[in-house]
Amino acid sequence: MKIRNLPWYGLGAIYEQDDIDAVLEILNSCVTEAKGFFRLPEETDFQKAFAEYEECKYASAVNSCGTGLDLALQILDIGPGDEVITTPLTFVCTGTCILLKGAKPVFADIDPRTYNLDPAKVEEKITERTKAVIPVHFAGLSVDVEGFERLAKKYGIKVVYDSAHAVGSKYKGKKIGGFGDMSVFSFQSNKNMSTLGEGGAITTNNEEYFTRLERIKSFGFKYGPVDDVVELGSNYRMTKLQSAVGLTQLKKVDKNACIRKKFAEYLSEKLKDVEEITTPYVPEGYEHVYHLYTLLFNDEKVGKPKEEFIKILKEKYKIGVTIHYRPIYEWTVFKERGYNGDDTPIAAKTMRQLFNVPIFARMQYEDFDYIAWAIKETIAELRK
Repeated sequence: MKIRNLPWYGLGAIYEQDDIDAVLEILNSCVTEAKGFFRLPEETDFQKAFAEYEECKYASAVNSCGTGLDLALQILDIGPGDEVITTPLTFVCTGTCILLKGAKPVFADIDPRTYNLDPAKVEEKITERTKAVIPVHFAGLSVDVEGFERLAKKYGIKVVYDSAHAVGSKYKGKKIGGFGDMSVFSFQSNKNMSTLGEGGAITTNNEEYFTRLERIKSFGFKYGPVDDVVELGSNYRMTKLQSAVGLTQLKKVDKNACIRKKFAEYLSEKLKDVEEITTPYVPEGYEHVYHLYTLLFNDEKVGKPKEEFIKILKEKYKIGVTIHYRPIYEWTVFKERGYNGDDTPIAAKTMRQLFNVPIFARMQYEDFDYIAWAIKETIAELRK
């Protein structure tokens, strides 16, 4: 097969003419001395539309998932002396949002098949200081929601879902946005929907949480006959342009997920007999949106490290392989606090073997034929 170039794209969403038209409409109507770019009504319209899409009561638009997690912990009054349990297999902000509140991150192990935080392993880490847990819907596959709901009820802890990867994902037929105390989504550039490169939303069924989120994200303002600042806040708001594009993006999230799912199933079928590779596992009743297509390279079976395997795929076969993620405890801010992977061995092994190949809606089936062929060729080369 001829060598081709398959990069990791910087844009994961489907952008079309309606997105461009939405931006131009805002620019043409707002670039006047009399008007300006204050965010309403587009923000309100987008929040209502996103809440409806995610099957929950409320959605508060913010400028990123990272700031959304920070806001969610502020709403729950997380602070010094508190512990928050999460996964080591995640982007760094899932852990640093806990540190920013002066609380202690506690890492629990993952399920070896889904790579999601395991409720049973979380239960082992619960202490009298545990105030919340942040499960991550990794790669676009929902966590075991019922397992975390049981823990919340049994121990009185709060659950904030990091849903950065998982807009549109379902757990047993229901969208994930209505579960837990809050769910925090990302619309960053390579996500399945993107509001001009940054953005996010917090969903909840709790009216009090929503009211406070709306205040804190806007400097703590309470608007009324006489505006007042009633609690400490800052500017976590999404822009008018982003909200407008959010409305157009929502129309094509399911289309994006459907294309990715077909590609993922196609590639998994191509790799099903490759014993050195583990393809994604989807439990019955779950709906994966494949923000990431995650594979495991069995270094023990091949007898070579993953790094050699990836080097060949990238340099010889020009495939944009990535690793999501570097173990969170390997970042300096956690290492200097004494964190390591000793108490999460399943996650440590998974992250040693884990890698991702491109999966984007604008790819073609021939691209996945090529990826499967290149993986097989690389393994054969390493085995020599």
